[in-house]
Amino acid sequence: MSRYFEVVRPAEQTIPVLVDVPHAGEWIPEELLTEMPVEGKTLRRDLDLYVDQIWDRSPEFGATLIYSKVSRYVVDLNRAADDVSPKTVLGAKRIDAPGYYHDRGVVWRTTTDGIPVLSGPMTQDAFARRIETFHTPYHTAIRTEIDRIRDQFGYCILIDGHSMPSMGRSGHTDPGSRRADIVPGDVEGTSCADAVRMTVESHFRSNGYSVATNKPYKGGWITRHFGEPEENVHAIQIEVNRDVYMNEKTFKIREKNMARLNDVCSALVELMGTLKL
Repeated sequence: MSRYFEVVRPAEQTIPVLVDVPHAGEWIPEELLTEMPVEGKTLRRDLDLYVDQIWDRSPEFGATLIYSKVSRYVVDLNRAADDVSPKTVLGAKRIDAPGYYHDRGVVWRTTTDGIPVLSGPMTQDAFARRIETFHTPYHTAIRTEIDRIRDQFGYCILIDGHSMPSMGRSGHTDPGSRRADIVPGDVEGTSCADAVRMTVESHFRSNGYSVATNKPYKGGWITRHFGEPEENVHAIQIEVNRDVYMNEKTFKIREKNMARLNDVCSALVELMGTLKL
């Protein structure tokens, strides 16, 4: 198993649910530090801090959990492997397609604040090493678990766990706007059955959280790539407003809020296991 991520299987897989958390990790491997000058609070500001803790009880309910330990600045696991720009990787070809971010693609050139992440453009060889070391193994693990669960139950529900700033930032589609507590993303109804989306919406609303589906996030590359309802794989991205469970300036967890959120998300995993798709 890779030292860069964990696959936590339950003692017995009793429900057809897989949870993955690609952006909670903070680790930048030592061999990459000279290539990446970003540090401190800047390093943490774009991460989905503590989201692995939000979903950490999933295996108790018979689901599998996958989470990355590595910072998204090393490789963004919620991007396509060819999502780069020539400014990031020497000789790269820019691909203009839905869900491609270029300068903050699979390797980020700058933070969301425009602070450089890289010391300079990467060579093709250095880029290939990052993909082979971090990106490919993580997605191979997701595919392996999806296939295993689908073989057992006939279908698989993938929950892709993330967090988001409480307010839209400059460069986002909603600058200055307060966001809902929970934003499910199903790529406008294409990545999962309606029953999956509706269950997520009703569950969080019934527990007192505000919900805005696909606003402002419809689902990233993981949701788009793995979500194939016609192949009995139902993927939904769940973004949690960071203000719900942490102080966004100090990064300190709001302990009571986090405990409640963990309970609600754990209950959602269990509830997903009752769906018949």
